Parts: sequence; C-alpha cells; structure tokens
Amino acid sequence: MSHSRLSEFVALLDVPAPFDIDELVRRIGAVRGRPIVLRAVDLPADGPSGMWIATGSADHICYAAGTSPLHQEHIVLHELGHLLCGHTAPQPDPDKIFKFLMPSLDPAMVRSVLGRSAYSDPEERQAEMFAMLVLERANRLPSRRHRLSPELAEVLDRIEAALGAGR
Repeated sequence: MSHSRLSEFVALLDVPAPFDIDELVRRIGAVRGRPIVLRAVDLPADGPSGMWIATGSADHICYAAGTSPLHQEHIVLHELGHLLCGHTAPQPDPDKIFKFLMPSLDPAMVRSVLGRSAYSDPEERQAEMFAMLVLERANRLPSRRHRLSPELAEVLDRIEAALGAGR
C-alpha cells in the first residue's frame, strides 16, 4: 500500500478525540466484527517490543509493559498496522509463544503468530507509517523541542525514519 493510500485509509478511521488507544482498538474490533485484546507483557529486551497473535476468536496485541505510555501506544498502533494491512509472517512454535505470553490460553486455538522481527522491510515500514499517521491525526506526535527520555527519542526516531521512507 502506498503512502498516499495508507494516508487515505487512516483518514477513514474513527479516531477518538481526545485520543484513547483502548477506544480506538475497541472501535476497530467492532467494525471488523472480531475483538482485539490488548495485553501488556514483560518481553525480553532482545526480542520484539510487540506482537500480534490471532486466535480462533480474537486478535491479541501484546506490547511491552515496561515502557512509557506513548511508546506503548506506538507499539499497539504498529501492530494494528500489521493487522489492518493484512501482513503475514512465518509462524513460530505457538506452544512456546503462548506458554511465555499467555499461559492461560490454549495453544491449540492459535491460528497465527506474527512477531515484529519476522516481517519484511516493506511491511515494517508500512506498519511504522500507519502508527505515525494515526499518532499524527490524534495530535500525539512528540516534539524534539522538549527534552525527551531515551524511550521517547527512540519512538520519534522510528517515526522520522518512517516519514523518510514514505515521502
């Protein structure tokens, strides 16, 4: 999907004002007729900061619990970008993923597990661009005018990289 088509797609989203990531996710799930469950999880530092896991009954977006709220929003939006753009990835062993992330869920219900590191570069750029466009539309983009924490500086670097690749 081109940058302009992705922009048109984001413009059609029912983004709540004031922005609320939980409400946006609820609205997208309602339109799709399939719930999206957000889960803050402790992820390894050397692994992805988020992932989308589709089960038979819902989509689960897992995001790093130990980061700032803005970074968490960005991670969730990035994973929503993968979900809404129809990206697919090789399926890792679902038993291991579920035992680590959600031990109460039955691994047999897993249809696919999409980890950030398994996407192609164009899919990663598209998901980053989606996240940036939604944050921009919600007036949630951070500014370098203020002193930023390392986490927020990393988010802004990713947004700027996505802008550079898409424009």
